[in-house]
Amino acid sequence: MIFHAVSVISAAAIGYEILLMRLFSIVQWNHFAAMIISLALLGYGASGAFLALAQERLRPRYRSAFVASALLFSIAAPGCFALAQRVPLNLLAFAWEPREMLHLAATYLLLAVPFFFAAACVALALMGLAGRLHRVYRQDLVGAGLGAAVVIGGLFVLSPEGCLRVIALMGVVGAGLAAMDRRGADAARPRPAAIVLALGLLATPLAWPGGWLAPRPSPYKGLPQALDVAGARVLERASGPLGSLVLVDSPEVPLRHAPGLSLAAPAGPPAQRGLFSDGELLGALTRFDGRFEPLAYLDWQSSAAPYAILDKPSVLVLGAGTGAEVLLARLHGARRITAVELNPGVVAMVRREAPRMGDPFDDARIRLRIAEGRGFVASSKERHDLVQIALLDAFGASSAGLQASQESYLYTVEAFEAYLAHLSGNGILGITRWAKIPPRDSLRLLATAADALARAGAPAPARHLALIRGFRTATLLVKRAPFTPDEVG
Repeated sequence: MIFHAVSVISAAAIGYEILLMRLFSIVQWNHFAAMIISLALLGYGASGAFLALAQERLRPRYRSAFVASALLFSIAAPGCFALAQRVPLNLLAFAWEPREMLHLAATYLLLAVPFFFAAACVALALMGLAGRLHRVYRQDLVGAGLGAAVVIGGLFVLSPEGCLRVIALMGVVGAGLAAMDRRGADAARPRPAAIVLALGLLATPLAWPGGWLAPRPSPYKGLPQALDVAGARVLERASGPLGSLVLVDSPEVPLRHAPGLSLAAPAGPPAQRGLFSDGELLGALTRFDGRFEPLAYLDWQSSAAPYAILDKPSVLVLGAGTGAEVLLARLHGARRITAVELNPGVVAMVRREAPRMGDPFDDARIRLRIAEGRGFVASSKERHDLVQIALLDAFGASSAGLQASQESYLYTVEAFEAYLAHLSGNGILGITRWAKIPPRDSLRLLATAADALARAGAPAPARHLALIRGFRTATLLVKRAPFTPDEVG
């Protein structure tokens, strides 16, 4: 039974590590998620150092120590996350507030504690079963693989806090299995007290109040700020491995989401509902009743620039989201639209709201595909007059520089080459990003596009490029053929 206990604890530890990445993408920003690996290693390293010093005392009673460590893991996994949420960590002030370093250190230490106990379980098994190390390693690796699969699968059906309860329960199961094991000097017979303790603690993961474990986004994220508006209310929540979605309605102070809308625009958008992913605004569900007149505001954004040149194009939208770019293509009479969205939860929520807000994807000309953008392009043989990469991230995190450590494979030289290869003879690649001061994204995109054009054999890449900056957004146009003077005009 001790070998099975190792598998369960290893599964719980890896599951907890992956789940923390998901939780801290919600609570803070997704760049914090990459730091989870380092704090897991901190917990494992600290545990190894402790056991190296205490091994002589613990080896004769390794099974009892295993049971205690597993039970402590089951308490620490939810408990330390609940405490870490109460540390007033503000990453936006990290550069000029020295106390934020202390808050980060406190968060690190708290979240490393569960890994300390999980690592102790595996190390104690190695210590007590020195003659069967290969079996311990095997069960450790098998359990870790299963744990990764279990937590990712669990996120499809449970909320993140629900998965956290399951991981705590796994710690209790591991303790129970170890308590029933008959190996070792301290296991001449099963210990009824240990079994009773393990069974009694089965209720512990279920006893945590929901408010303690539910991830609470930073007050500087878009969702808490939107809910502070008078009359704002949450209409629906959905969760999955790709994001925690919240749909918000604000009837008293209406949402007006039109990134980079020109100050000269004669009208704003119609009624909208905000869709937030991991606490940041992903996009707006815009009311569409089949009439295109209320959508005229879309032409007053920089992302509409390609349609000044193209007439009824075939369009590929990468990052369809809530459908703004699809509505723009429909507004301009696109003859065929392929909309690609990575997160099926976003499409499902848009479809559920269709009776009230309209369905931007409900048109015979539209093919909706659930796929990763670059992967879809690589597998497709079609050519398009316009490949449109939508504005994919929220303004708040982007403007604060919080995406600086986050890679995106949609914007590499090789990706640009693939997009250009899927354009028709006069096709255009359009990419919209937030306009920043000083300029950053737009300059990088321009340089990347120039490299891709040079690799594709363009003798004068500058003649294939146009960069239009609006009030808050900038759109890069990359044309397969050189821009003509009329098109520039």
